[in-house]
Amino acid sequence: MHNRNSGLIRIYILISLALGWPATAVAENSLPQSVGTVRLQQDTSAAEIEMLDIGLAIFDAGIPADKSTHSKLGIFPEIRKSEAQFMAVILRQTLIDSAAWGVVRVLPRADDSAELLISGKIIHSDGLSLVLQISARDATGRQWLDRRYSDETWESDYPVAPGADPFIDLYRQVANDLLAFRRQLSADELRQVRQVAQLRYAGSLSPEAFGGYLQRSQEGRYSVLRLPAERDPMMQRVNTIRNQEFLFIDTVDEQYASLYEQMSPTYNLWRQYGREQAIDRKEYQQRVANRDSRGRKGSFVAMQQTYDAYKWSKIHEQDLDELALGFNNEVTPTTLEVSGKVFRLNGTLDTQYSEWRTILRQIFTLETGLPPQ
Repeated sequence: MHNRNSGLIRIYILISLALGWPATAVAENSLPQSVGTVRLQQDTSAAEIEMLDIGLAIFDAGIPADKSTHSKLGIFPEIRKSEAQFMAVILRQTLIDSAAWGVVRVLPRADDSAELLISGKIIHSDGLSLVLQISARDATGRQWLDRRYSDETWESDYPVAPGADPFIDLYRQVANDLLAFRRQLSADELRQVRQVAQLRYAGSLSPEAFGGYLQRSQEGRYSVLRLPAERDPMMQRVNTIRNQEFLFIDTVDEQYASLYEQMSPTYNLWRQYGREQAIDRKEYQQRVANRDSRGRKGSFVAMQQTYDAYKWSKIHEQDLDELALGFNNEVTPTTLEVSGKVFRLNGTLDTQYSEWRTILRQIFTLETGLPPQ
């Protein structure tokens, strides 16, 4: 038994190093207060002018450039990359459930001409705690949100029911904060947001034709100097091009939904084991802090449980890596038609989005006779 214990202790030490024990991915005292239990606020009676369209950029995965820190921080890059998409989809659905907004689209990359652009960054993610940095800014440059949100799970949150999320309270709090800010704005302010969004997009197509419609302050805020005529043919063409861009985004939404459905079962099980590991890590730290002067070691049973949790976590980590890697490398090609021509886009969603925007700008230049940007 002595040799078995000695070997298990060595394994335990290796696991501790691999998981970053006794360090934690985010120091306890740096975590913002958990949002607690949150009820989603809805606004089913919102006026049309209040229902701004939202662009929700895929989150920043928060992966440090230094690969040597990933293991200590508990970061598995391929999983994190898919989490950045997975979490954006959950926030999108939460915003839709609030019935307070227009169209909510998940974007492969940020679009400054969105009426309301939401960006996020994963600060910490395991099955026990989730910390996100969320920012939101409208097309005029007005900051709505720039806050770090945190939530913790309970044992009762697992196993996760189909269609549920153990951190749903965090997403509900983000949605409630956005709604609370929107309610502070007047109808005129919201109308200007929409006007500026349209003109900023037009300016991205042709600065020469639309550069004189907006002004930008030293603080980076946009305001309208003048508006195009109600049926301005150039603006009508801009709207047609933008609708074609939305067509691509609406098409790839299906792929984001597919990712969500594929990942959910394995991902939630992986998070469940992650929660158990996080709790074991805390208990280990407490034992180290409270152990007597003789340096009493953990029991064989405790170390065996730690090893088992680690073993199962690695199995599900491998499953998730395969799902994530497959999604990132084998995104379905997108076929779209515009101006009587069919285009087939390949590569990652970000690459396809960039290619589609380039094609649309070329078409706009050809059809309007304006010089390219």
